[in-house]
Amino acid sequence: MNIFLVANGKVSNLKELKDIINPELIISVDGGTNKALKNKVKPDVIIGDHDSIRKKIDAKKVKFPKDKDQNDLDLAIDYILSEYKDHKVKLFCFGIIGNRLDHTLANIYSIIKINQENYPPVIVSSKETVILLIEQQSIRNIPANIRVSVLSLTTYSLVQMQGLKYSGTFEIPFLSSLGISNFSLSDENQILCKDGKIMVIVYEKFQNIRSIKIER
Repeated sequence: MNIFLVANGKVSNLKELKDIINPELIISVDGGTNKALKNKVKPDVIIGDHDSIRKKIDAKKVKFPKDKDQNDLDLAIDYILSEYKDHKVKLFCFGIIGNRLDHTLANIYSIIKINQENYPPVIVSSKETVILLIEQQSIRNIPANIRVSVLSLTTYSLVQMQGLKYSGTFEIPFLSSLGISNFSLSDENQILCKDGKIMVIVYEKFQNIRSIKIER
């Protein structure tokens, strides 16, 4: 099941991306509703305190108070985990990265928890970057001549890389700089997370990296 989630950060080409992904469900997170509608994408579910939505829309509304301990994206992730726990979900997130660093980091932290056994994988797309969150999975066929960085999201991650400028097996500590600024030499490559959980950042637009395969 493909879920298309729109938050209130930077987005572009949402309509084109929706047509590529062909999601079964579209969720917008509060102000992300405005971004979705502006890009001619109609949400099926709207989650948040609804204080930023400028237009009325016929959709399921899951409303929370403005003053709360979680941000709206965190609540949206909890909703997905609760409502679709029996589905094999692939989550595509847009508008996660914005101008405020605290919001961006909190948003990434929120989506990390959805990458569980029944929810592989999570893909985050911004204007020039695609982030893939994987746990004991492999990423294959990143197009040639693209910058790639790998960050560990656990105490350490054991990562095997092939077909990249820096290939081999590496123990990457939590948020270490060890895995940053790698480079795909050809489109025959693999990043395998053998232990732990990693964030793979590909410096290219989503439309140009649809050849990537994610396997368990």
